[in-house]
Amino acid sequence: MRRLAFLLWGVFALYPNIRAQENKGDWPISGLKLVDTQWAAWVSRFFATDKKNQLYYGKLVDQKYELMRVSKFPREPDVIKHFPMEDGDLVVQVYNFEKYMRFEAFDFTGELRYSNEFALDYNVYDVDARVNVTEGNPSCLLYAYDKRNYMIKYWTERKTQNLMVSRDPIDLMFLQWADGDVHYVSSTPNGMSWTTWQKGVYKTFPLPFHIKNAKFYQYRKTMHLVGIDHEGGLWQFDIVSGTLRQNLLLRDRRLVYTDTLAVFNFNRAINVILSSSRLSSAYRVVFDDFPYPRKKLNLEVRNLFWPGRIYPIVDKGNYLNFLHETELQHIYLEAWSAPTVLISNLDWTLDIKRNPPVMLVHWSIPEGSQYAYRYLLNQEADSEPLNETKLIPTNTLQFSARKDGQYVLHLQVRNVRTGSYSRIYHIPLVWQYTPPEPRLILLNPISPRMVRVGRAEFLLRNPQHGEYYATLDSKAETIPKTLVSAASGRLSFMVRRKGLYYLHVAHRDPHSRVLSPVAHFLFFAAPFDKEEDPTLAENKKRIEEILRIKKHIEDAKGDPAATHPWINRLREIEAQIQ
Repeated sequence: MRRLAFLLWGVFALYPNIRAQENKGDWPISGLKLVDTQWAAWVSRFFATDKKNQLYYGKLVDQKYELMRVSKFPREPDVIKHFPMEDGDLVVQVYNFEKYMRFEAFDFTGELRYSNEFALDYNVYDVDARVNVTEGNPSCLLYAYDKRNYMIKYWTERKTQNLMVSRDPIDLMFLQWADGDVHYVSSTPNGMSWTTWQKGVYKTFPLPFHIKNAKFYQYRKTMHLVGIDHEGGLWQFDIVSGTLRQNLLLRDRRLVYTDTLAVFNFNRAINVILSSSRLSSAYRVVFDDFPYPRKKLNLEVRNLFWPGRIYPIVDKGNYLNFLHETELQHIYLEAWSAPTVLISNLDWTLDIKRNPPVMLVHWSIPEGSQYAYRYLLNQEADSEPLNETKLIPTNTLQFSARKDGQYVLHLQVRNVRTGSYSRIYHIPLVWQYTPPEPRLILLNPISPRMVRVGRAEFLLRNPQHGEYYATLDSKAETIPKTLVSAASGRLSFMVRRKGLYYLHVAHRDPHSRVLSPVAHFLFFAAPFDKEEDPTLAENKKRIEEILRIKKHIEDAKGDPAATHPWINRLREIEAQIQ
């Protein structure tokens, strides 16, 4: 992108510049949340926000951080994303209640070079922004809700064009474009597809299966789609021949639980980093040539002290690092090729059968190391561990008789030989943890909540570690007791006759062994396709009425008099169907 891209946009700033030098120092950074980045290249800068809705520009300098406060938002944006460019950085914010979108552009020193706001007539849930180099105005792809439809819109200051319209929510979507061509992957209940759009002409290529996450990456003038499936497979797709081509890059059971990936060029090789905020490990695959490597691929593993979000970052010395953000809003800097990982595989078990309950915390340490530990357990996000009189020589802790709630273990490692201390690790622990209720999607329906007689497949939207129990029947409130395999996030059941069914699914947390609330998913089975089944239209009306009744019940929650008529109507519908 040209050096004059920012100047083509307009004036330097439309409001007073609040840029201020904040601080610099050692990691971790406390109280900040990283802004999602649609990376074009991996560099030594990042953006983050605090609880006061202030935007910070961060840099990695000599393995330390430098932070500058560069902007303040009127409130927490509904959508905020960072787009690195060749001449600086673009931060886009969306405020759905106020119905406007805001652009802020910064140079490499953190100086604000452009700011503008644009009115919207619809809600926006995702954005991919660029600068039109020829005309100098910002352009976007938007995932929006407009006039009771879900849409992918192409937006500029001068025009808006709808690229895709759907009555149903687009559950998964990856927005990106390059060299004037718009590329997006969308997922509806009928499947996923890769669509390209250029100057009003677009082509759609159905994907052969669902993928959890994907990134577009342009390499040697070819656009590649790199994605993860639900069985631990890493795939590459391209459409250079005019048809969709697929290539399995790697399959490994350890990748089943990963749900995010980053693709970037580092040391003249294509690097793919895979991770999940639920995993205490990250993975990397390096391609000496892409997508067909000359050398055998090796899946590298990087252990983490605690699950969190991973942001690869390259410093000026050309070393690969990553920012590690935990749920407590602490941001750590880690080297990918660390000589030793002081704390890894940290896990905890809550035994609620004891009186009083006991929590055991255990972690792994490097083989042959001589470490001691000091710690403090409280309910504060930032605390210093206790003094040296509390040093323990083992890597196991036991706590008891705590009230329910969120706790934080503040842990620090001391090298017994040298006497030096590590950074402080702030680790969130939950007492009396109850896992969330499973959320399900019906795959390949022939109508909303309706499948053909045969095999019915479901997708878990919020897969967790632990055990899953499931039962399929026609009762509304069954407690499932059959252990099922759900590591891939998919569930499959055989439906042998038409009628009304419930899929009951619950999750057992591995820490406390507590069972989650049961998800009761209602669906129907029909013997024929939509055009061949004369009863399908009536069933669809009933489904829509059930959904409306469910909304009435949710709106009247806590008022038995208001919910009672709707519950009676549900029972009437169930009796009619049976």
